[in-house]
Amino acid sequence: MLKAEDVVELPMTDEDRRDMARGVELFNRGAFWESHEAWEQIWLRHAEPSRVFIQALIQLAAAYHQLHRGIHHGVVKHLNNVALKLGPFSGRFLGVDVDGVKEAVDRGQAEIDRVGAAEIEKFDRALVCKIAFDPGPGLLDGSRLRERDGAR
Repeated sequence: MLKAEDVVELPMTDEDRRDMARGVELFNRGAFWESHEAWEQIWLRHAEPSRVFIQALIQLAAAYHQLHRGIHHGVVKHLNNVALKLGPFSGRFLGVDVDGVKEAVDRGQAEIDRVGAAEIEKFDRALVCKIAFDPGPGLLDGSRLRERDGAR
């Protein structure tokens, strides 16, 4: 597993920055599979260990996609993996409020344990993470992202 001293930000290209912003926008709209796909493009362009943070975001999206599908073990597995991968990260990383995501993951883990497999539909959807994201200077804003990709 990644150690805190190994945490370095990816050398993000303009394409990576657009995919990151697009992934966050999709995720926060509840389009979890689509956000997973946007972040996967970044993941494919980088080597280990620097891409572990992106992998955590992908698994977070997968957890909520599994929640939507009612697959308890998928939610548990992915949330556990996200918690492990985000362990050495804190503060803001690649524009993401990591501490906020970690808190949401903790709440999600407690909630999925509370409802269990038999009552997964009772998972409190208000506990689904919203990613606070500050893209920083030079990144396309959301309206230009929608123009580029065709308003979805």
